[in-house]
Amino acid sequence: MILVDAHVHIYDCFNLERFLNAAYSNFRAEADRLGIGDKFVPILLLAETAKENWFKRLLEYTSRELRIGVGTNINWTFHKTNEKCSIYAKLNSNQGLFIISGQQIITREGLEVLSLCTEKKYYDGEHLEKVIRAVRGIEGIPVIPWAVGKWIGQRGVLVKQILHKIETSGIFLGDNGNRPSFWPKPPHFRLGEKKNIKILPGSDPLPLSSESGKAGSFGFSLNRSISHEYPARDLKQLLTDPAVPFRSYGRLENPYHFFRNQLALRMRRTHNK
Repeated sequence: MILVDAHVHIYDCFNLERFLNAAYSNFRAEADRLGIGDKFVPILLLAETAKENWFKRLLEYTSRELRIGVGTNINWTFHKTNEKCSIYAKLNSNQGLFIISGQQIITREGLEVLSLCTEKKYYDGEHLEKVIRAVRGIEGIPVIPWAVGKWIGQRGVLVKQILHKIETSGIFLGDNGNRPSFWPKPPHFRLGEKKNIKILPGSDPLPLSSESGKAGSFGFSLNRSISHEYPARDLKQLLTDPAVPFRSYGRLENPYHFFRNQLALRMRRTHNK
């Protein structure tokens, strides 16, 4: 069984050891819920902004043989695969998780597009349709993720137009664990489902230290297997195969945490001005 969190950020305010421990623990909790024991492969799909470059940092750790959590019962080492865009973070228990490079691109309209499973980059500021085509060109998985306030008004209309207009084979929509439980299901998801567009869920941690334990808590499962050498390649093949189903897991954000986080983000932006 493959367990995937399809929208992950690592921020400088996170403690890396806590982040990895929590991510694995969250994947383990879902595996326990499914009753599959240790028979699961956890994957974190990074969606790094222009200000983040944690994948490069982790890739350097593979060469330096760096250990995280030395002197504790849980410590991590980092290992290369046969791909430029993936690494394996290994626990001292011989378990671990894959971390796969990806990018979050901001369009000219202020929307987000994720370019998953590729180390190749594209720049912010282009129109939505051009960004989607560019992500395909760099062999990434293009995802238009839901975000607070982004799919309403003219931008919401634009997303609908794109889903009607552009060749949607290989395009995905994204749900995330920040969507509050009281929020109605976005109509874009219903439109996507009608057009056989898959919706990839991910935790989408916010740049708050309290969010460092969120990765792995909101995602999806695939009853398939992948190779240790080419996890990104294999995952892309599975996701773009219309015959391969997957099952979402995780809970939407409760109202208290949603409003608390939104207030904390506003205070953070004000402080950084």
